[in-house]
Amino acid sequence: MAFAQSQEEEKNKRIAAGVSIGVHVLILLFLIYMLAWRAPDPPAPELGIELNFGLDAVGSGDVQTQATPNVSKNTEDSKPAPTQPDPLPEPAPTPTPTPPVKSVEAPKVVTTTADAPVSAKEVEKPQPKKETVKEEVKKPVEQPPKEEVVKKEPEKPKSLYPGKPTNSTGTGKSGTSDNATGNNNGDDANKVGDKGDPRGSLEAKALYGKPGGGAGGSLNMAGWGWGDIPRIKDASSETGKVVIKVVIGSDGGVESATVVEKTVSTQVANIYRDAVYRDATFVRTGENRSGTSGATGFITYIITNK
Repeated sequence: MAFAQSQEEEKNKRIAAGVSIGVHVLILLFLIYMLAWRAPDPPAPELGIELNFGLDAVGSGDVQTQATPNVSKNTEDSKPAPTQPDPLPEPAPTPTPTPPVKSVEAPKVVTTTADAPVSAKEVEKPQPKKETVKEEVKKPVEQPPKEEVVKKEPEKPKSLYPGKPTNSTGTGKSGTSDNATGNNNGDDANKVGDKGDPRGSLEAKALYGKPGGGAGGSLNMAGWGWGDIPRIKDASSETGKVVIKVVIGSDGGVESATVVEKTVSTQVANIYRDAVYRDATFVRTGENRSGTSGATGFITYIITNK
């Protein structure tokens, strides 16, 4: 009897210990999930392939710039393409006023009949004739012809600072050379174009696949690459393109950042500009590793559905 009770107690103790351990493990896991673990902010970048930046479906060669696609082999940034000043609006025609026609009044005509002279031998005294007055005949007043009203088209606003025409043969962004900057890359034979993906990078070579989810924009700055890539916290639903001009010092730090092109609102564009100015750094690459000066370049963000 005592032995049977002892076995029952041991069994109950083992069950109680197992239940107690299980409950404590569940409580510990719950506390770790609620208190210790935090989701990364911003989220960790997704894995993917770094695609080549491009806006066309075909292309050949390996000349990669942001110029208009052409067969030139020149990779040096040149002057911008020729521009023409804004045309001045044509002056509106001035209507010629027509002089008014004066109305001429007809003179008043009054006819009276005097009494006939009295003869010596008057048999009957003639009755005096009633005086008749002819009514004044008024000539209708001629109305002056109405002037035709010429509808004046609204004048187009003039530019405060109209640009001067340029005769440069360059196709670049901010260079000084007149030689056209080339741009022709891809794996299609005898085709001219900038093949790639708008979400890609100028330094990447892959043409096919799914791009990675990194937040860095496409950098176009000769002799420099990304150091610290800014993480953009854009909570808007806008899609489009933002191009930022950056000026950096010899140490790779950003000295100025300016939005030069955008298809989104100013608020969204400023989010990207401020992030670049605040967080971005750059490092020298290739033959520029021994350089001592800064540089000017462009960062292009293609904003897609988030």
